[in-house]
Amino acid sequence: MKFERSDKNVGNRVFKGAVFMTGARFILRLFSLINLMVLGRLLDPSDYGIASYAIAIIALTQVFSDIRVNSALISIREVNRTHLDTGFTINLLRGFIVAGLLFAFAGPIADYANEPALVDVLRVLAVVLIFDGLKNPAMLMYRRNIDFSREFKRVALSTVLGSLAAITVAILTKSYWAIVAGTLAGRFAEFAFSYWRIPYMPKLGFRESGVFLRFGSWMTIDAILDYVTSAAPTMLLGRYAGSHALGFYTVGKDISQLATRELTGPLMQALFPGLAALAHDTPRLRVAYRTAQATVLGIALPIGFGSALLAPEMVALIVGQKWLAEAPQVIEVFGPVFAISMVGASTNGLAMAKLALPQMVMRAAFLAVFCLPIFWYAVSHHGASGMIYAVAFYQLLRASVNMFFAKTLLKDSFFSAFLMGWRSFVAVAVMSGAVLLMPSVSPAGMSEIAVFLSVLPRIAVAAVVYIAAHLALWRLSGKPDGFESKVLEILGKALERFRERQARRAG
Repeated sequence: MKFERSDKNVGNRVFKGAVFMTGARFILRLFSLINLMVLGRLLDPSDYGIASYAIAIIALTQVFSDIRVNSALISIREVNRTHLDTGFTINLLRGFIVAGLLFAFAGPIADYANEPALVDVLRVLAVVLIFDGLKNPAMLMYRRNIDFSREFKRVALSTVLGSLAAITVAILTKSYWAIVAGTLAGRFAEFAFSYWRIPYMPKLGFRESGVFLRFGSWMTIDAILDYVTSAAPTMLLGRYAGSHALGFYTVGKDISQLATRELTGPLMQALFPGLAALAHDTPRLRVAYRTAQATVLGIALPIGFGSALLAPEMVALIVGQKWLAEAPQVIEVFGPVFAISMVGASTNGLAMAKLALPQMVMRAAFLAVFCLPIFWYAVSHHGASGMIYAVAFYQLLRASVNMFFAKTLLKDSFFSAFLMGWRSFVAVAVMSGAVLLMPSVSPAGMSEIAVFLSVLPRIAVAAVVYIAAHLALWRLSGKPDGFESKVLEILGKALERFRERQARRAG
């Protein structure tokens, strides 16, 4: 088992890791779609409600009890077996304690939700917390060394087995136990895979507990504050605007996030260990951070602005005609805002790599104290539309705070991320102009095939114009090392490997 971390070829390894995680995310979304198509036809909405409520409770307990052992193991400069043993012991103890509390309080939670079926569901799902606590922490050493091949296999295996279990139980019972079974099977597969072909067996011990508690206490506070701020719009909308408005807001926001964060997520996941490997070398860390931000913007901007330009068509294709009344307006605001806010998306990884944990908490506290009253005022005085713009303001403010945070950590310019990504901003402006000049037809009343055929030329033009504008600006700038060169390098290597395979087959 390799404990030391190499800082060689970090950029290439991060991109390779992002490719692996993109593949894993694709498999996850594909089977999630299959699950939705099958279970949606076999289960009632109430079944989804019971299972979703229980899973949300599980997630909430994890947010409030997690001391971020995994992040600590990636951030620590030198890791040994004692660190792994301590991390395993802390996770195991947390899993059993929280599972026990959840088992004990399942009754009161079900009474509060006015849903008696939640008692048994929560008690069965409590086992998930124990599975998570039993995972082998040595799996993280691969991620720490920016090797995401095992992470790809873990996600693929757990997703496939979880989906098969859910579909099988749905066919047999046609009840919410299908979703419970899928969740249990997926988490058990993750636990079992963490011990497959790994030459390390964890032991119980607390020798390095101080390291984890110092790191985890700050991270837990940060996560709680961030969760409260992020969840507040949903809670306030449900309270003041009702479930109807909340439904349109949620669907619009989900589509906007699907178009930006889902596609940049794999890169962000691969980026943290890469930045951690360079934490001791500020000049190289600064270059890596700038390149990462330029890459994130290069991917997020065309997707975010494109989703806003094609919002009605996206809504009609993804969720259907009944959402056309209000959901497109949400996407038209959130699409560009979420894309621009990605300018500070790498800051969390940077802060954890530099162990700037108190500053992370201060940032989260500032955003919570400043924005929560704005959310309340917006929805109580202006309804759902007010909340949409309040959340947009929050996202842009958060991005600005993140840019200032990065400037402080790297002793860099406040606008360095924007300056590194200027070609993406210009290219997306050219793309937007080209799409707006094309004729468009309202998707209302059209079949899904007709909507798809009408929007396909606009998507094609957007892609061609954005790529052409980006490459032209890159060439005019003297072909600097950055987002474009990395993409071309990866495509070149992939083409070379394809040609080698073709040559071997021909020979």
